[in-house]
Amino acid sequence: MKIKLNSYEKDNLHPAQLHCCGIYSKCTKRHQLFQNVPCWRKLLMCVDSSAKNVFYNEIFPNQPRTSFNYLPEVNNVSIQIYFRKTDSVQHYRYTILEDDKPLVVNQSIDQAQLKDVDRPDEVFRSTTLGIFPIKGKIITTLIYSIEKPLDIEKAVFYGKPIPKAKIRSFATRFAVQKGVDYRYISDPKERTDLTFTEKDEELTIVKDKSAIDYLYYTTIKDKQTNKTIFESTAWQYGGYVEEGELLPYIYIDKNVFKKSGEYEVIIQPLIKWTGCLNYDISQKEIEKYIMRHTLSITLDKENYTKKDL
Repeated sequence: MKIKLNSYEKDNLHPAQLHCCGIYSKCTKRHQLFQNVPCWRKLLMCVDSSAKNVFYNEIFPNQPRTSFNYLPEVNNVSIQIYFRKTDSVQHYRYTILEDDKPLVVNQSIDQAQLKDVDRPDEVFRSTTLGIFPIKGKIITTLIYSIEKPLDIEKAVFYGKPIPKAKIRSFATRFAVQKGVDYRYISDPKERTDLTFTEKDEELTIVKDKSAIDYLYYTTIKDKQTNKTIFESTAWQYGGYVEEGELLPYIYIDKNVFKKSGEYEVIIQPLIKWTGCLNYDISQKEIEKYIMRHTLSITLDKENYTKKDL
């Protein structure tokens, strides 16, 4: 779906950097500064000039070809694509989804619409893929070259509130005669008492399923020392099923917990909250996105270091 803008709206759009590869941009309402870096393509977006807290170009360790753009206060987003003069534009295709429903599928670039864009060190060609209402929606672009069809670049424009993660269950794994078995604690509240026996090998944390699981990362802190003892950005799938959906989970070696005591499990979006356009978000607001859970761990056998002793 495309929308038409009047002259006032066109003059009041903010350009902002979308993807890490290509032309980095630092933009204001009426002025743009660009720096060239080696890459084969570039997307830029324009958003409402009144919008604050435009979080753009979030890249994830487990999603190297995905950029995530959180736009909680944006009504419309314009998406442009840039090509170098040496790019074979005729080989590129793009798909655009709105809430996972296709708007455009495997569309070629309209080369007649390409316009030269002068930058300090190079001339690029650019065209607009469309202007889309984003409030309360998710717009996803998939771009690839038919010369390299597996190299799909994905950009997500997220106009909905990011949901706070929820822990579905904890599970401890232990060896049995013919393999392993688990003890489950389902739908835990804000605090869970957990005992590791000598036979237990690991702890599993199962999270609720979402379309943006890659966005969340997990840390575990010792509440007594406030030191991080575990962190992970990777969720696995398989073995835990709810309503036909595989739930994301991570597992933690029992030896991470060196002593009995209270530990805090934190699951939160991997977003640079202070690194956005028109930053205006408080720590109290950020806390709404963070899931915190207290684990009271009891070890049958304590693991002390020489320093502890």
